[in-house]
Amino acid sequence: MNGLAAFKSCDYSISVLVDFDGDDSFLEPKDHFELRIRADCCCADRCARIYSLDRSQAKKHYSAALREAKKTNLEVPMTLRPLLVLAVFAAALPALAATSCPPPYGTAGSNCTFTAALGWLAAGQGTATIITIYVPPRASGPVDFEITGLSSSLGTSYTGYLGIMASGVGQPGGKVVTLSDIVAGGPNSIGPVHPGQLIQFQITQVCWDPTCTHAAPANAVPIMFGLQLVMSSPVSGDLDLTPTPRANIQFLSGSRVTFETQVVAQASNSPYSIIPGISIGATPAGRYVQTGSAFNLPFDAVSIANLSNPNPITGTAMLQDLNGNTVAKATIPAIPPGGAGGFLVIGRTPGDPAGLFPSSTVLPATPDGIFHGTLILGMTGLSAGGFNIVAAQEYNGNAMLNLPVFHSPVP
Repeated sequence: MNGLAAFKSCDYSISVLVDFDGDDSFLEPKDHFELRIRADCCCADRCARIYSLDRSQAKKHYSAALREAKKTNLEVPMTLRPLLVLAVFAAALPALAATSCPPPYGTAGSNCTFTAALGWLAAGQGTATIITIYVPPRASGPVDFEITGLSSSLGTSYTGYLGIMASGVGQPGGKVVTLSDIVAGGPNSIGPVHPGQLIQFQITQVCWDPTCTHAAPANAVPIMFGLQLVMSSPVSGDLDLTPTPRANIQFLSGSRVTFETQVVAQASNSPYSIIPGISIGATPAGRYVQTGSAFNLPFDAVSIANLSNPNPITGTAMLQDLNGNTVAKATIPAIPPGGAGGFLVIGRTPGDPAGLFPSSTVLPATPDGIFHGTLILGMTGLSAGGFNIVAAQEYNGNAMLNLPVFHSPVP
């Protein structure tokens, strides 16, 4: 309900705006509402604001308003004072019905917040990423989206230049932006997104200098970047309705998309990530064999991002068969703070640093020559408030698809 009461007495006015999330009754306490109160005095060509408050000023009293009026050398008429008392009384309501943010939301001032991350995105060298942000029409008001972090695979150990080439979807060229350009208050920040509004932008290159021409530093994955962001609204129900941002990662041949996968911003910090439905050629001889551009047998890949954890994370990868028996184990290489790692579940060649398991791994096969089972990633080094973002994809023939990832406190 929007309740707007404008009280005017000749050259004096008070306006009260109350925005309730709930039914139209003023008698029931509300979990979410916004209140703004303003009082103005005008005499001839002189106008002065004698009182202005919002919910953060709810504890100010009527006497404070009168003191403010005296500074303007304007008197508040007796006919206006009862209305000012009403306004100040209404200002006390937010104190009685403070913002209540149920889990998993945090609280920042009068807003509920949700922090999430897109842990492994790609741009450049035949890849591009399209970010989609949308607020459903049912939301009662805008939801604010702000980017809070931009990272590379090297994480916080890299302190040099990091930017991305961004533009509107389908638009040629682009603009190189850094984190300072896209955080809240920056010239290219996202900001409030209104009900029914869609925002999309594309990233076509990761940049290691302002001209976006320098090579990536040693040991960096040159096309990888990650984003952290926060969504906020005074109404937790609007956050319930609003999906977290999506990222479509495209693999290109010229301007034609050959593969496309979607990742969803999430906020997981679970020690175990469980990926059922793994399908991999069971023996080295059959893996990564192609007929033309198509792979004869499926293979899988995973990415692990370590965001907002102050220390490296590492762990153990386990492959289990359909009966839950562990058939192979491997150590997950350390992921630096703020960084990420992308891996084939099984390496392509001996000593392949991109493989979690060595290329010589032999797995039990079903009659089709494929191992079918579950991959479990158990991580250590996690800290409260951090993110352990895991995504997984399967490549099969000329197709690529996302695999489900379940997060759990136990394996």
